[in-house]
Amino acid sequence: MVKDLKSSEDVKKTMKSAKPVAVFFYMDTCPHCQVMHAPWDALAKEMKDVTFEKVESEHVPSELGIMGYPHFVLIQDGKEKKTAGGEMSKEDLKAKLFSGAGKRSKRVRARRLTRRRVKVAHRTARVHVALRK
Repeated sequence: MVKDLKSSEDVKKTMKSAKPVAVFFYMDTCPHCQVMHAPWDALAKEMKDVTFEKVESEHVPSELGIMGYPHFVLIQDGKEKKTAGGEMSKEDLKAKLFSGAGKRSKRVRARRLTRRRVKVAHRTARVHVALRK
């Protein structure tokens, strides 16, 4: 069963939970969010070991930094483990939140950041050499 959180204090308590919790942030007027209610409820019935909750956009604390809807977050041991956003099927949602695919994407992001830093360092070195002449 999916629980609706009705206040930002409840959301903050949920974000500190030690048990696995999946949270669906939605907006009432968003058509993509309306489509995602059925897959979210079906996934909640299928997975009994995870607590599923929904939060309407007016109850989302600003410090979470959620800018787009629908947005999904998996919380374990009081930390955000995985996030996903957008309209998708139940199978895609399950794969994005509950599979091991998140580790690879973090490594890829780290490599891209390293490449960017090297490029920036190279460009600034060329500028300094050009300024010396």
